[in-house]
Amino acid sequence: MILPPPGLRRPVAGLGLVTLAAYGGWFYGFGVLVQPIADDTGWTVGVLGAAYAAAQLLAGVGATVGGRLLDERGGRVVFAVGGVGSGIALAVASTAATSLQFAVAFAVGGGLAGATGFYHATMAAARRLSPDRPALAIGPLTIIGAFASPIFLPLTAWGVGAHGWRTTLAGLAVTTGAGLVVGAAIAPGGRADDVPVGDDAGEAPSLRAAVVLAWADPRVRRLLVLAVGYGVGASILLAYQVPVMASLGLPLGTAATLAGARGLLQLLGRVGLDGIVERFGSRRPLGGAMGLAVVACLLLGGSSTVGVAVGFAVLAGAAIGAHSPLFGIHATSVLPPRHLGALVGAVQSVGGVAAAAGPLLGGLAAQATGSYLPAVGLAAVGFAVASLSMTRPRQHPPPVTPTLPPASTPTDRAGTLP
Repeated sequence: MILPPPGLRRPVAGLGLVTLAAYGGWFYGFGVLVQPIADDTGWTVGVLGAAYAAAQLLAGVGATVGGRLLDERGGRVVFAVGGVGSGIALAVASTAATSLQFAVAFAVGGGLAGATGFYHATMAAARRLSPDRPALAIGPLTIIGAFASPIFLPLTAWGVGAHGWRTTLAGLAVTTGAGLVVGAAIAPGGRADDVPVGDDAGEAPSLRAAVVLAWADPRVRRLLVLAVGYGVGASILLAYQVPVMASLGLPLGTAATLAGARGLLQLLGRVGLDGIVERFGSRRPLGGAMGLAVVACLLLGGSSTVGVAVGFAVLAGAAIGAHSPLFGIHATSVLPPRHLGALVGAVQSVGGVAAAAGPLLGGLAAQATGSYLPAVGLAAVGFAVASLSMTRPRQHPPPVTPTLPPASTPTDRAGTLP
């Protein structure tokens, strides 16, 4: 199913607009901007890469804060705050006179957009639109999100060629800010209290109690392992897919075209998920998608011909494309609903740290060996760990509810993580 039911179409479209702006405005566009910025200013690619890594780290760490704000205040507040803040910061980066000014402004702008508009926030809001069948909202949301790369990569390249990097980045700042703000106006509230979940929704645990309960659940611990494995595998694959294919003999233009096609082919993994989840649940398909990603890594390591590289693009696109909605559906089904945004954000924070470390580990491996193949191997290991984390867990007795102060105490109202 591509289109959600009529009642969900408008709010899902708003969440999709937020997702497009949050990812497209800086996360994907930076790869096109980095070399023109270095050529124009003399700033090193290493410094620019550090700014990008800092933005990813801030987005990951800030995901917990953004998710909690979603629970307490709703999506309209979160997306609007992120849109205004990220738009201003990215606009400042476009006028930076020094590399330090650029790095700080870009990191803040990208970090704000990611912390408030990435999937951890929009999926949690979508989950509350359709609590009984989350795939009806999350699946179409991720289909919209899949167009971020195909839209923004060529648009950014055209802007740099026609107007230079500063004007292009200023345009992306406006696009990011406006996309989140307009999406906030269309999207639903998304507060935890907007959609009661269960008969005892009025007696939901405090955030502290929810964290302890979540950690006691082996499914949640496995979810964290999956987030780490996928973070390492996907970040290495996305960072080095083009140089790997080029180093194996494919022309750079061909390698870049296939990498772009891989992004578009993510749609393959996002169609028909409602029926799949209804029949098999979310755990087994998610583990299968990660296993498919391992095969894609093997094809990438042998992509010296166009045929093998096309096979990589198809399998990697389908696997990575399936991950986003399946992860969202699975995470929102095993985490306590009252603090869903904060807890999904916390898992995203763990995965974000792993994703920031992945390209560094892959780069060090490539530098030490003179080949990108060890980096591909690390990516395959990460995906394999993620796949194994979704194997059928051993049966455990239900977790014992920990004895904590009641939610009405001043300490728990503060909602401080232990």
